[in-house]
Amino acid sequence: MSKFFARLFFRGKRLALFCFFCIHASHVAASESPAPVVLTHTSAESAADTRQLYNIAALRLALEKTRAEYGDYRLQPAPRMNTARALEEARRGTYPNFMVMTSFQNHLLDAGLDYARFPVDLGITGFRICFVSPTAKTAASQAKTLDEIRHFSVGQGVGWADVAILRHNQFKVVTVPVYEDLFLRVAANNFDLFCRGINELEAEYDKRRTAIPGLDYDRSFVLSYPLPRFFFSGKGNGKALERVGKGLQMAYKDGSLRKLWREHYQHAINFSKLKQRKIFQLETPNIDRIDFDYRKYFFDPRRD
Repeated sequence: MSKFFARLFFRGKRLALFCFFCIHASHVAASESPAPVVLTHTSAESAADTRQLYNIAALRLALEKTRAEYGDYRLQPAPRMNTARALEEARRGTYPNFMVMTSFQNHLLDAGLDYARFPVDLGITGFRICFVSPTAKTAASQAKTLDEIRHFSVGQGVGWADVAILRHNQFKVVTVPVYEDLFLRVAANNFDLFCRGINELEAEYDKRRTAIPGLDYDRSFVLSYPLPRFFFSGKGNGKALERVGKGLQMAYKDGSLRKLWREHYQHAINFSKLKQRKIFQLETPNIDRIDFDYRKYFFDPRRD
């Protein structure tokens, strides 16, 4: 009988040791599992700024598509800042994997930045409808040629690629550092036009039309120029940029990115009434260092 209990005791001891090692191994495995990769996105520049909603949703979609290959992630917002400052903070590496969605300009590649190889908004922001000042409203609606449109002064944000594009196309441009001030100043006749992507116009107008007397937009023409926009980050964040670019490609191929794009922008496209407008084509300088064919992804109002 004593031998039976002895065997039982040793079996129990072995089982306890086995359980101990299993639990210990599970704790070791858990402690050694990689922490989620942290990525930082830009924040709205004001309470009425909706421009980042699609950008953040597209970024999250790209990260979900690549979770199996690259692992878990965590998105966090950066403090509120304009585009010029955001690009500088991305270059400095102030925030982990800071993704700044902005228009391509050659000089950004010489400023310590790199980009994810996919045009995030499918080129829609390159179709520009302008808020128009009360004093210029009638003249702008009667303009028949691009030369006539060039007579109007145009307000734009500091650090925006549109500044160089419009100046290259012989427009007089006034730069303003604060996003909300652009709406106030065009309504106050400080400049004649403030041109916006057709994906931006409707939401911006609806949120401010009652608060800003005199705010209105032109209904006769649209400026059109190639405006490839990418997620930029510091060159040291190459793996994160690679992941984002790959994820956007995957989402485009399976249709989920275009679905997201339409959810955010289809109503704005309808609101813009592009087919009823004169289209003036402009040139985009300083984008020849883009190293892949981005145009094949672009929105085409004649097709889409």
